[in-house]
Amino acid sequence: MDSPNGVWRKALTAEESRKVAINIIDLDNWPQWNSTAQRILSESRGVLLEGNRFDLHRVERQQLIEEMWEVTKIRNGQSPEFTEIRFNWLGQTSNGKKSGNALKSLTLEVTVLCQDDGGVEIAAWWQTSRWSRLFKSKVDNSAKHIAKQWLEDLTQKAIIEIKPIAEKLYEEE
Repeated sequence: MDSPNGVWRKALTAEESRKVAINIIDLDNWPQWNSTAQRILSESRGVLLEGNRFDLHRVERQQLIEEMWEVTKIRNGQSPEFTEIRFNWLGQTSNGKKSGNALKSLTLEVTVLCQDDGGVEIAAWWQTSRWSRLFKSKVDNSAKHIAKQWLEDLTQKAIIEIKPIAEKLYEEE
């Protein structure tokens, strides 16, 4: 791949990074840390695998927004301990109609380094459609916003142990 359009990082402790790695790889945990994933629709549950597709659902201004994503690469290592996942954006709909057409493509590569002086890094690659070049800075800001929001959510909300929703329901009884 070419150089990314943007790279954002945040340092975390080794323990916080491990929790982030667990929470990002388990799709069942996403609604609890990802602010754009009030609900998730996916062909599978649990641990993400290469080729998995999922939709993040949220309601904005009384409209259902769906972002479609695909996992295209997953790498793990032990020395150093890390998790790396590449996500491709497959598009967006608003109330069932295609939207977000200004972005032709968006790829986010999330790397979690689980050691001292480690943390989370998100690299983003995107292309804009021809007609949107007039609004390039606004479209670029949209792609940057998605990457920065994921980084903020991961480093602030995913640094704790998240129990699956089903487990929480049984504890409350």
